[in-house]
Amino acid sequence: MRLRNAFAMVAIALTTLALGGHAPALGGPGSGGAEITATGFQIATASTTIAQPTLGDLSLTLRYVVIAFTGSLEGTTVNQQSIVRDDVVEKKSFITVTGTFFGTLNGSEPGSFSFIVHNVVDRSGCPCPPAVTPSQGKFVVVEGTGSGGLEGICGGGTFASPTGLGSTYEHTYRFGKDCKANN
Repeated sequence: MRLRNAFAMVAIALTTLALGGHAPALGGPGSGGAEITATGFQIATASTTIAQPTLGDLSLTLRYVVIAFTGSLEGTTVNQQSIVRDDVVEKKSFITVTGTFFGTLNGSEPGSFSFIVHNVVDRSGCPCPPAVTPSQGKFVVVEGTGSGGLEGICGGGTFASPTGLGSTYEHTYRFGKDCKANN
């Protein structure tokens, strides 16, 4: 048993040296079988409106947004948001987002992946001050788009904000054979 433990320690040390002093991330690329729960905070740091027409009672907005992630995910997203706001019948905004995250997951090597978001904003209390509306949504990684330290990633999760001024997120990620696109 001691000999087995010694071999295991040597294997870990050699792997760490081969990776330039970085230990392999738990559940990282190629590992399969492990889930990583990621939690933290996200907040928009810049936004540029591309178009904002109306169609009957609907307000349509197309814009670019930069979002900073802290917590398990450390990095930035650049995304395009398509927003349909109905303040007459539904009293909600429906938002579809496509974008790219670049950064790290739990201290991994830097990498990137593409994602899709569906977000619903409650506007029943409006008129409201700008950006002060409760929202919640779903965040999904586009399988097969991970690169660098996030190669082979899949998964996603939810985010929520009681005010619309930043959101908390809780995602679950997997790597390798646990992702259909990697089989």
